[in-house]
Order: sequence, then C-alpha cells, then structure tokens
Amino acid sequence: MTMKAFLLDQFATCYDTNGWFVAVRNAIDGLNVEQAAWKPADDVNCIWETLTHLTYYNNAYLRRFKGEDYQYDVSSNDETFSTGEYTEADWRAEVARFDAVMTEWKSLLESSDESKLSELVPNKGDTTWAEIIGLINTHNAYHGGQILVLRKLHGSWDPQKGVS
Repeated sequence: MTMKAFLLDQFATCYDTNGWFVAVRNAIDGLNVEQAAWKPADDVNCIWETLTHLTYYNNAYLRRFKGEDYQYDVSSNDETFSTGEYTEADWRAEVARFDAVMTEWKSLLESSDESKLSELVPNKGDTTWAEIIGLINTHNAYHGGQILVLRKLHGSWDPQKGVS
C-alpha cells in the first residue's frame, strides 16, 4: 500500500466511513440544533463548537496544501470553538461547511501526486505533508470520539449507526 493510499484510507475512516470507531460525519448525522448545542456542563464544548473547530483546522491545512499562504485569523485555539446563533439553519450551514472542506480535502488527496506527500509543509520545519495529514486524521478521530460521547450522554446516539 502506498503512503497516499494509506492516508486516503485513514482519511475516510476518520471522516465518513466507520471502522473501529465512528467517523465524524456519521457521528453528527441526524443531529438537530438542540442536540448539536447541548452541553453536559458549562465548561464542555458542545458538538457544534467541536465541529467548528474541526472545520477551522481542516480548512487551514487544506488551503496550505493547495499552496496558499494561509495564516490563522484567531489569536487563540479557543476561538476556533465558536458558533454564533443556535438556529437550525446555521447548524445545517456548519455541517455543509464541514462537508465541503472534507470533500475538497479528499478530492485533492486523490488527485495529488505521491511525491506531494514527501514535500515539507511551509513553516513546519522538517515536517512532511504525509506527517501533517496523519496528524489531521488523528485530530479528526479524537474529536469524533468526543462528539460520540456527547451524543451518548445526551441520549441521542443510535448504536445501530456504528460502534456502541
């Protein structure tokens, strides 16, 4: 298996194809605004906030992978967990943004040359794109697990949809 094939398989498992764990897209499937905004405690991020965080960083590295000199427009990581109004339309728009970023990432990975994965990521020292994409996948899986736990705590997870 090539590095590209491995990373694409890992990407799918973290984004939209359940494997040993529930992929993020499947973990948010069917949520309404109330479920997405629910928190078990004030100091815990809700599913919506976690999804905006994932969208933010996936978009940042997507743009960099495309060759853009993308600079963060937040002063702290905490700002990436922000939402706005908790409306059904805004929740659907956030899910659509996440899907658009992840679909573009997948498409770019599929069409990229294997050699791109060995290139160094600008401003990341001696870190290659393969390493960064692996870390992105791990980050997505980590937060996907948080989302699933929140759904279970809320009582809105159907174990028939994936790993229980």
